[in-house]
Amino acid sequence: MTRSDMAGTDWRRVQSATIDWLRPVMAFMVVCLHVQLFYTGRQWALGGGAFDVFVICLCKTLCPVAVPTFFFISGYLFFQGLESWDSGVWKRKMTRRVRTLLVPYVLWNFIALAAFPLTRLGGSLLKGTPMAADNLWGVIRERGLLRLFWDRTLFDGVAGSTTNLLGWCMPSGQPMDTPLWFVRDLMVVVLFTPVIHWLVRKTGAATVAVLGALFLADVWIPVPGFGIKATFFFAWGSLFAIKGKSFAQSFRKVAAPVGLLFLVGLALIPFLWDGDRQLFQLAVRLFIIIAVMFSLGTVSLLIGKGVIRPSGRLAGSSFFVYCSHMVVVASAVMWAVMSLPFRSAWMQILLFVAGAALTYLICHLIFMLLQRFLPSVANVLTGQRLVKS
Repeated sequence: MTRSDMAGTDWRRVQSATIDWLRPVMAFMVVCLHVQLFYTGRQWALGGGAFDVFVICLCKTLCPVAVPTFFFISGYLFFQGLESWDSGVWKRKMTRRVRTLLVPYVLWNFIALAAFPLTRLGGSLLKGTPMAADNLWGVIRERGLLRLFWDRTLFDGVAGSTTNLLGWCMPSGQPMDTPLWFVRDLMVVVLFTPVIHWLVRKTGAATVAVLGALFLADVWIPVPGFGIKATFFFAWGSLFAIKGKSFAQSFRKVAAPVGLLFLVGLALIPFLWDGDRQLFQLAVRLFIIIAVMFSLGTVSLLIGKGVIRPSGRLAGSSFFVYCSHMVVVASAVMWAVMSLPFRSAWMQILLFVAGAALTYLICHLIFMLLQRFLPSVANVLTGQRLVKS
C-alpha cells in the first residue's frame, strides 16, 4: 500500500468516526430545541436575564445547526464510494431508502398519532393552559390522514412559515412526529439526486455556492417538504463525495479562521435578538454554515489526535432518540422536572439541561431494551440501523 493510499484510508476512518461522534451530539441538540418549546406560556417562566441569554445562545443559535449537519452528512454518505452513477445505482439506493427512511417515517408518525392525546395533555399541563377541545379523529376526518403525515401546521393552528428577505412567505410545516420533518425533506431531496449529481459533477462548487446564497436569503420553492435547507446542505455534503474530497481534511485546513468566526457569531448573535427579525434570521443562517464547518472540522481534528472517540451505542441509538423524544417522553419528563421548585434563572437553566438530558437518557434506554428483547422491532423503527459494540 502506498503512502497516499494509507493517508486516504486514514481520512476515511476519521470521517466515519466524526460522523458517529456527531450523531448523538446533534440528536441531543434537537432534544434541547424541542424541550424549549415546553416553556412557552408558562406562568412561572422568569423572563429576561441569564436564562434568556442561555435560550438564545443554545436554542436559537447552536441547536439549529443540528439538522443541517444531518443533511450534510446524508448528502456525503449518499454518494460516498460511488465509482459510477446510472439509473441502476439510483434505483438500488431508492430501494434502500424505503427501508431506512420511508418505513420508519410512517411508523413513527402512526405512533405519534396514537400518542396524541397524551402529548396534548402533557403540553397543556406544562404550559398551564386548558386542554384543547378539538377531537383528533374529527380533525382526521375533516382534513385527511395524509395531511397529518406531511404537514400538520393547520391542524395545530400555527402558520409554520417564515418571511424571507424578499418578503415572501416560506412555509415549512411538520408531520405528526415533529422532528421527522428532517426525514420528510430528506426523502424529497434524494428523489432529485440524479439532478444534484449531474450539477455537482459538471459545475462543482458553483452549484453549492448558488444554493448557499439561496439558503442565506431563504429564497426557494414555497412547498412544505422541499426546503432550501435540505437541498443546500445535502448538495454541499454531496460535493465532497462526488469529487472524492475529504470534508474532514478540507475543514481542518480552515479551522483557525472558522473557529474565530464561530466564537464571534456565538457572542454577537444574541444582541440581534431584540432587533430586526430578518437580520437575526440572516445572521443565524450564516452562523449555521460556519458552525457546520466548525463542528465537522473540530471533531475530526480531535478524533485524529485521539482526544475523543465515538460511542457505538450512542451513535446506534441516536436515530431512535431523534424520532421518539417528542412522543410523550419530552412532555412527561418536562412536566416532572419543571414541577420542582426553583428560585433563580440559574436553577431554571439547570432544570432545562436536566430535562433534556433525562429525556435523551430515557429514549436511549428504551432503545437498548428493544435492541435486547425485541431486536426486530428496534431495527424496523430505526430503518435497520445496527448498533456497534
